[in-house]
Amino acid sequence: MKLLVTGGAGFIGSNFIHYILSNYPEDEILNFDNLTYAGNLSNLSDLEKEPRYRFFKGDISDSGAVDKALSLLPKIDAIVNFAAETHVDRSIVSAGSFVQTDVFGTHILLEAVKKNNIGRYIHISTDEVYGSIEKGSFTEESNLSPNSPYSASKAGGDLLVRAYFKTYNLPAIITRSSNNYGPLQYPEKIIPLFITNALQDKKLPL
Repeated sequence: MKLLVTGGAGFIGSNFIHYILSNYPEDEILNFDNLTYAGNLSNLSDLEKEPRYRFFKGDISDSGAVDKALSLLPKIDAIVNFAAETHVDRSIVSAGSFVQTDVFGTHILLEAVKKNNIGRYIHISTDEVYGSIEKGSFTEESNLSPNSPYSASKAGGDLLVRAYFKTYNLPAIITRSSNNYGPLQYPEKIIPLFITNALQDKKLPL
């Protein structure tokens, strides 16, 4: 398959790219990333000479950049969208950039899928769109009840994906994972933050 992976220089996206290229030897990936503070090409430095991997710097909310990226890898089978503003604390300080990327950027990608007849759009979301719960657990049928600008912007993107699926029969899938952690995670997140603070004898913030 030929995949356009957005946000592929980030924590989850870069791990996904490594996984695909390691396990599917016929697959090709174009990594489309704007290289904001959480995107780091060193996460993929081992792939610089991999012929099945290419990088293109661009913003998903820029339709011209998306069109140019799609022209670099003709006959793309799927777009996998990891690109997002993701940190709750940052969203409280600057909500506008979250709306721009997570909502409008999603709209641009959905339009690209529709215009180019791409076979699949996979939208990486978050469990935070469901809000808080006193006990038990959420299901895919639970109501969306976001509590921060971050989770609200992700919920907005999710609803756009659903609308394009219903209105245009666009072949889309939404995933909502919970509390991802692991190699290459940006140290603002709780586990790497606690580890790095502990190594430096700093306080562990709650």
